[in-house]
Amino acid sequence: MRVFILLSLALFSEAMVMDEKVKTGFVLDTASVVCNYDAYYKDHPKYWCQGYFRDYCNIIAFTPNSTNHVVLRDTGSQLIVTVSCLVKEDTGWYWCGIQRDFARDDMDFTQLIVDDNGAGLDSDFSSRKDSSGSKNSSCRASKVVRKAGNSRMSILIICVLITVLEIIIIFSYLSMRKRSQKIRRASDKDLTRSPQTSQASSVIPTPL
Repeated sequence: MRVFILLSLALFSEAMVMDEKVKTGFVLDTASVVCNYDAYYKDHPKYWCQGYFRDYCNIIAFTPNSTNHVVLRDTGSQLIVTVSCLVKEDTGWYWCGIQRDFARDDMDFTQLIVDDNGAGLDSDFSSRKDSSGSKNSSCRASKVVRKAGNSRMSILIICVLITVLEIIIIFSYLSMRKRSQKIRRASDKDLTRSPQTSQASSVIPTPL
C-alpha cells in the first residue's frame, strides 16, 4: 500500500516548482533561477532546457554537468541555475526538469527576458554593475572567444567542402581521361583494320 501511495505521488504530484515565472536580466549580467522540488527526487537527474513547448525543448545541461554559459547546482531540494554573460539571444522560455523512469518528466517553466538597456536600474544595481567591470570584460572576452571558435569551425567546414570538391573534380577528370583513352584505342583499332578490309575488297575473285 505504501509503495502504491509513493508511486501515485511520483506520477501525479507537481515535483518541480519554479520560483518565478518571469525573470529579467541585462546584457553581460547574470541571472539565477531556483527550481524547488520534492526531496523524493534528490537522486534523480535534473536538467535545464530551452523552448516554448516542454516536450520539444532543447536540453542545455544535465546535472551535475555545466557549461561555460550555464551552471547547475543541485542542493537536494533545489536546482539552482545560473546563466552568466547574458546576451539578447538568451531571451526565451526555459524549463527545469526532473528525469523520471516510469512517468513523464516533471517540469516547470519561466520566461527569461534579457534587456540591453540599463537605464531603469536602481542605484544599488548601478553601483554593483560599475564594480563588476572585470566581469563584464571577461564576458566580452568570452563572447569574442565563442565567436572566434565559431569562425574557426566555419573555416574548417569550408576547407572540408573545398577538399571534397577537389576530390570530386580529380575523380571526374581521371574518369574522363580513362574514357577518352578507351575511345582512342578503339579508333586506332578501327584504323588498323580498315586497310586490310580495303585490300581484301580490291582482290578480284578468280572463277573456278
